[in-house]
Amino acid sequence: MGELKSVPVAELASKNRVTAEDVVMLRREVFGDGVVTRSEAEALFALDAIEGDKCAEWPDFFVEAITDLIVHQEKPAGYISQDNADWLVQAISRDGMVDSLTELELLVHVLEKAKSSPNGLCAYALEQVAHAIIDGKGPLMHGGKLVPGLIAKAEVELLRRILYAYGGDGNIAITRAEAEINERTAAANNDPSWNDLFVKALANYVMCSAGYEAPVRDVALRQDAFLEQADPEIGGFFGRMVSGGLAGIMA
Repeated sequence: MGELKSVPVAELASKNRVTAEDVVMLRREVFGDGVVTRSEAEALFALDAIEGDKCAEWPDFFVEAITDLIVHQEKPAGYISQDNADWLVQAISRDGMVDSLTELELLVHVLEKAKSSPNGLCAYALEQVAHAIIDGKGPLMHGGKLVPGLIAKAEVELLRRILYAYGGDGNIAITRAEAEINERTAAANNDPSWNDLFVKALANYVMCSAGYEAPVRDVALRQDAFLEQADPEIGGFFGRMVSGGLAGIMA
């Protein structure tokens, strides 16, 4: 269990609940010096793991604090290191799956806030959606509202967030995990927005293959600016292709 300088984490955890007053105190403790440490983050994970009630203010604070550590504290800001990505996956993973909706939101939020992240982190996020859609497992299934084997609007929006976050600046890229989701649910009555997202992601995969992507972290350390948009002529070509739907992709 991590430690906070002036807040007894074990004592807070023993109450088996987190109140709004606790969050105010924790926010002051964690953000007071402007730096979120790994030890503080581990302490917050310990509190998030308690099975008792947590107030409505807790998820936002938890996600904000951990994201600040992973995305903004290490130079260059906005670039997630492999070490931080591995630590995050280890912290939220139980037998290969994210344990709670709060931790799933943290994972997606981290990807959204980062300029660049290791490939494996996005793949891991997509796998969490796949577990729910294909196998009926994971935090998305809590409450029994989702139907395994079918992509509903909620899953489409989550996939959209992950893919847009990973591509950055509105660029999305197809991955093996998403392709498997599409294949395994092709015969289902999926939400219509899924086909649109999948086609755009497939088109963007071709675009990314041409070299339009953020630089790796070591390049960003030496170079502050990088190409964020494709050449207008190439962008127009892909725009016309996407507008043609799946037939346009095949053509």
